[in-house]
Amino acid sequence: MTRMRLILPAVCAALLSFAATGTALRAHHSNSAYDTAKTITIKGTVAKWQLMNPHSGLWIEVKTEQGATEVWAGEFTGTLDLYRKFSWNRGTFKPGDQITLIGNPARDGATSLMARKVVFADGKEVDLAGT
Repeated sequence: MTRMRLILPAVCAALLSFAATGTALRAHHSNSAYDTAKTITIKGTVAKWQLMNPHSGLWIEVKTEQGATEVWAGEFTGTLDLYRKFSWNRGTFKPGDQITLIGNPARDGATSLMARKVVFADGKEVDLAGT
């Protein structure tokens, strides 16, 4: 009986810890902030490239039809995925580079998207779907 009193709380604590961690991981990897039913294309000039975990980001300056400049943020997967699948690194995008991003827009109307495809100035396309 004494042994059971020691083991049962430890097992319960382990299960609760696992359940809490599992929920947090699933919640983190949700793309609910983006409208996956819609796809948009934006073209512009790279302002900033941040290769970091858990998600890398690319900020580009986009000219509107009215001639104003908007800064759009493109969200990518983490560094390891981008390096392993595409050999991307800190020098992949440089300020001033011309780039096209295709992806799912933010649901709240913010100037951001979940990047699904990148088209470089030389026409090279990188399909990010499945990363």
